[in-house]
Amino acid sequence: MLKTCTMLYSIAICFVPNETLASNIPEEEQLKESTLLQSNEFQVPSDLKPATSDEDCKLFFDDNSTRYQLVQWQHKKETVNWLFLPGGPGVDSECMLELTKHLDVPGNCWLIDLPFNGTNQPYEFTSNEVYELWPNYLLSAVMNFKNPILVGHSFGGFFPLLVPELEALLKGFVILNSVPTLDSHLFAQCSKGKGLPLLDSYRSAFVSNPTIDTMKALYHAEASYFFAPEDRAKGIETIIDRLEYCLPTEHWFYTEGATEFKTIRWVPQTVPTLIMGGENDYITPLEIFIQDKRFERNNIEICNIPNAGHFPWLEKPQVMRAKFAAFSRKAIK
Repeated sequence: MLKTCTMLYSIAICFVPNETLASNIPEEEQLKESTLLQSNEFQVPSDLKPATSDEDCKLFFDDNSTRYQLVQWQHKKETVNWLFLPGGPGVDSECMLELTKHLDVPGNCWLIDLPFNGTNQPYEFTSNEVYELWPNYLLSAVMNFKNPILVGHSFGGFFPLLVPELEALLKGFVILNSVPTLDSHLFAQCSKGKGLPLLDSYRSAFVSNPTIDTMKALYHAEASYFFAPEDRAKGIETIIDRLEYCLPTEHWFYTEGATEFKTIRWVPQTVPTLIMGGENDYITPLEIFIQDKRFERNNIEICNIPNAGHFPWLEKPQVMRAKFAAFSRKAIK
């Protein structure tokens, strides 16, 4: 069942139980859990505060109420930190957890949720002003880590392009199923003749009446743009119907955010950057990046994933594993 956060969401509810995390970790690694986070071999960034007093807690917050969930780690002081930023905006980073399970990359993997993203709603929502601070919050989040590699999906891949200060901070940048603009004729051109449903009525229904039902209807309509027909049922069952998101954030984006944030301010100049998109993704067509001359740079690789959609780890997990492994060797020198 599609879920949303309430207007007042407690930190306790946001906490992911250790059993859930442990189920994703090999048995031999679970034996080391009790001492790993407190050992000299692994140091949690000093500005992050654990959500509970449990010494094995892997859920942290900073002073901006940005949430960090540690899902993979290495026994090293100096290592790479992969920061996974979800889309929507408003979709919880848990949607990227399955992606991290398929990867074999050196370093630690963190799921990142800015305040009022997904289930991270730690205080009462009062106004849309919080979103004006998101660029600063993202910058602060990245600055918490040594050797950060940002992995942004959909809006999470677009949003960092609004923050040029990241150029001096990132070890690498992976953009998954995203676009460099929110205003392009190519959106309609790429989906033309594909027999896809019009989305205007679903978006209008949500904007005029932002409820769980209208949001669910919109995401189900967008599934035709997310997945090829043969993958759609599986995609809805395993991804769309399990999404968690924040209604105020989704509503803000359709009423204000898409206009406020439509123009990027940064193209990576020297940061190793991998841009990937699925062949069957019509919500964020890779063609928009391909035709944008600003991204024709030696430090940027653009890669099409055949027979994959908006969540390519669903259809092509081994391809994603290989692409990330190759990129890690390039970015980590």
